[in-house]
Amino acid sequence: MILRVLTVDDSTIITTHLDYILKGMKEVKWIGHAFCIKEAEDLIRIKKPDVVLLDIMLKEENGFDLLKNINNNYPDIVVLMLSNRINSSCYKKSILLGALYLIDKSYEFYNIPNFLMAIHSAKNIGQIFNRFDAISLSHP
Repeated sequence: MILRVLTVDDSTIITTHLDYILKGMKEVKWIGHAFCIKEAEDLIRIKKPDVVLLDIMLKEENGFDLLKNINNNYPDIVVLMLSNRINSSCYKKSILLGALYLIDKSYEFYNIPNFLMAIHSAKNIGQIFNRFDAISLSHP
């Protein structure tokens, strides 16, 4: 299984770094990038990502608004929030609204491949268990 990843960030510098990171991962397919919430909503609907890397601050928009939308309408999408300014309220809000984790772009950006590999492994294990359950249920 290939993990389909969408990125949402208004910084071209961050986008360039994400491009470098994601294109080097054979288990990941970078399916697109959005600079604003409207673009992200369109790409989510059309491309159906497994994971969204989502910045909290998007020019005059708030990534938490998109996180709420994703959590309400696409509960199978894993969201990793990104921010340069992390405090306990941002972390709590991210988790309460359904994000898996809040990544500090200043200190944890290099760990994005590790997070994605963990998600990839978990999704593969889930598929194995789903197949096992289907086989178990079909045999008395």
